[in-house]
Amino acid sequence: MTLDQRLTRSARAVVDGLTPPAVDIDAIRARVRSNRRRTALLATGATVAALVAVGVTAVAGRDTAATDPMEPAPAPTSSPSSSGDLVQATRLEDVTVGSPLTPGRYAFAFVSEQGDAPVALVDVPAGYEASGNAFEIGSERDSPFRHFDAWTVATVATDACGEVDWVDPGPSVGDLADALAALPVWDSTQPVARTIDGHEGVYMELNAPAEVPAECQGGELLSYRDHEGGTQGIGLGKTQRLWIADVDGHRLMLVAGYFPGPEGPTPEQVDELRLMAEGATFVDAAQVAP
Repeated sequence: MTLDQRLTRSARAVVDGLTPPAVDIDAIRARVRSNRRRTALLATGATVAALVAVGVTAVAGRDTAATDPMEPAPAPTSSPSSSGDLVQATRLEDVTVGSPLTPGRYAFAFVSEQGDAPVALVDVPAGYEASGNAFEIGSERDSPFRHFDAWTVATVATDACGEVDWVDPGPSVGDLADALAALPVWDSTQPVARTIDGHEGVYMELNAPAEVPAECQGGELLSYRDHEGGTQGIGLGKTQRLWIADVDGHRLMLVAGYFPGPEGPTPEQVDELRLMAEGATFVDAAQVAP
C-alpha cells in the first residue's frame, strides 16, 4: 500500500463516521496526522479540509506548512526521572503540531505490527518542534532543516527509483543493515557495531545523490517503509543517519535526517542528533507516567 493510498484510507474512514453537516475538521486533521508517515515535517490542514468537502477522492502527495495556530508544547511533568516502575516523559502524541518543544524528555512511539513495541525516551534540546505524530520531531522553522524519527522497517526497496519491488530483508538487525547498504544509487556507509541503552545494534549512514540519476527518470528516491506502507521522505542531497538495534525482540531504528552544506545544520546541531539517538532509552509504553 502506498503512502497516498494509506492516507486516503485513513481520511475516508474518518469521513464515513461523520454525520453532515457537523463536520469536525480539527478531529479529522488530528486523525490523519496520527496515521501517516510524512515526506515533510508538517501536515496540510487546508488540504485535509478540502478533501472532506469533496468526499475524500485524493490526497496530496507532498506536505506544506501546517495551518494550526502555534501553541507552546507542554513541558515534561518534572525533571526526567523514574518513580517506581513509571518514568516521567512527555508523549509526542500529546503535543500540538508545530509547537516548539520545551527541552526535556519525550516518548517516541514506533509504528509496529507487534502490539507490545516499546517506546524510545529521548532527551530533546532546544530548537525543535512537534511534527504532528507520535514518532517524529523537526527543527523549528527559523533554523536549518533536520528531523529525528523512530522507525520500524518491514520492507526495503530493491532499487532506489523506478518500478521496484519491496522485499522483507529478514528479521535481524544485520539483515536490515545489509539490505540498506546494498541499495543502488545511495552512497551508504558500512554498518558498524553500536550499543544503545545496552541493546546491541549498528550505526550506518545513507547519503542521497545531489541529482536524480538518469535511470530514475525524475522519480522519487526510495529506501524503506513500515508495515503500514509509510515511507521515509527522501530529498536529493540528504543525509540519513541510522541507529538500528534489537530491543527485546523488536528491531527498532532511530533516524536523523538533514541536508549538509553551507545552509545546513552546524556541526553542533548535527551532534545534537547523535546525542539524542545514542542517549535514548527504551521502556514499555505503559511505564510512561500519564
